[in-house]
Order: sequence, then structure tokens, then C-alpha cells
Amino acid sequence: MEIDLSGIGKSAPLPPYRAVLAVDMEKFSSSSARNQQLIGQKIPEVLEKAFTRADMLPVWKGARFPRHSGDGYVMGAEPEHLPYLISPLLEELQEVLEQVQPLLAMHDRNLRMRLRASIDVGPLPDTGDGSGIDAMGEAMISTHRLLDSEPVRAALRESDPDTTLLATIISRRVYEDVVLGGFAPVRASRWRPVHAAVPAKDFQAEGYLFVPTPSWAPGGHVSPGEAAAAERGRPDEQARPEKPVPAASGGSTPTTGNSVGHNDRGQVVQAGTVNGGVSFGGGSDDS
Repeated sequence: MEIDLSGIGKSAPLPPYRAVLAVDMEKFSSSSARNQQLIGQKIPEVLEKAFTRADMLPVWKGARFPRHSGDGYVMGAEPEHLPYLISPLLEELQEVLEQVQPLLAMHDRNLRMRLRASIDVGPLPDTGDGSGIDAMGEAMISTHRLLDSEPVRAALRESDPDTTLLATIISRRVYEDVVLGGFAPVRASRWRPVHAAVPAKDFQAEGYLFVPTPSWAPGGHVSPGEAAAAERGRPDEQARPEKPVPAASGGSTPTTGNSVGHNDRGQVVQAGTVNGGVSFGGGSDDS
């Protein structure tokens, strides 16, 4: 195949903006092959039911570049749907996961479907004809890096596995445009700013963590404020948000063109170019 070099040095059209939602199951690779098959079948069913309950079935049916990886799922949508991907979809997804748990226990009493989710937005090619370039861009990479970052993994690991079935991380852009912009009813006090890093992929970014049904792991240490918040079914709104942790010094530089500043809301703003490939769904052993 010949490569068209006529566009070198010239501007190119900006791809359409797309919202991106990705989910991935916790500890999928440690499940038996039979349970993996069951989970692989259930993930799209759970998502479709959550979209239906959220009155968003047309968004699910019209998903852009949907891809099912067995232990996860990724899809695009028009950016005007971003607020609804946050609320009511996330709350509905938690409830659907609660409903499906007894069915999973019938197959294996130790089997649970606990999901990490991430949401971002940005320009992505979207031909609609299954082209190989569809969904290739920074927003897709960022969505999956956020999904694989430690804060959202820890949110599940450090919570009660029978109570907290979903943890979500969103990009700073989504947080500012949708949450601070007032387009979604989940208040800013329910989001925790986190430093999302995937060292193996040279990725660092500011993210915002939301757990629809928070809890703590049995026997785990929690502060009185966290305990009271969990009793109320929401994070402690009086707690001071966690500050992003600066990157460790030494070693290779995680990003290129990285800069940190503050916007007019007093938030930390971090930007940079992400290098490295992306795989859809989970790729690590503890996914």
C-alpha cells in the first residue's frame, strides 16, 4: 500500500470530539476459564441493562467504535452525552452489578463482577465503517491509562468486595467541563482528586475518583470521618481532597512537554504528551 505524502507540512481536519467510556473487571485473569467465559458474556449485558435503566438505550445502541475485550468494554459517544455517562449511568451500573451478583454466586460463591471505569473526551477519528484508524488518538490512550492507574484500582482493593462494585476515574477535562460546569448532579465534593500514574506506560495525569457506593474493606483502617461518610452512603464531604503527588525524581521523564500550573479555580493543571501504545481492556494480571 502506498503512503500519501502530499499532506506533509499542511494542516489536517480535526477529528470529531467523542466521549469515551471504558470498563474493566477486577481480578479477571485469576478467575477460572469457565468463569471468564461467563463474565465475558455478562459484561455487555450488564452495561446494556445499566444504559436501559438510565434511559440511555439509544446511546448504547448507537455506540461509536464499540469493542469488547472479554474482561472489559470500550465505547464512544457524542460529547453531549458526557453528563449522562456520569449520572445516572454510574449509579445504575452499581445497582445492576448488585443485582447480578446472586446469579454469579450460583456458579461460584467466590465469583464477583467488580468494575473499574474511566471516562475522557477528545478528538478521535470516527469513520463509522470500522476503519483501522477509528478511535486512535490521545483521548483513547488517556481513557485506558486512567483505567489502569493505581488510584482506581486501590478504590476497589481497599473497599468491601460485597458492597463497592464500581469505582470510576475521569480526566481533569471531564471534571471541569461536566462536574464543575454543573452539567451533572454529582457534586464536586464527591470527587477525589488523584495523581493517576502508570509508570510502565510513562503516563501521569490528574484524575478525579468517584465511588457510587463507598465502603471499606473488613478489618481495614478508616478514619472516623470516612466511617461516618460510608454510613451516609457517600464520601466525607468535609474531608480535605487528596493533593496530586508529584512525580518521583530521577529515572526517565514520564511525559514530554509536561507542565504544571494553576487555573482560575485554584486547581492543579497538568498537561503533557503521552507516549506508548494502548491495549483495549485490562492487560495486567490483577485486572
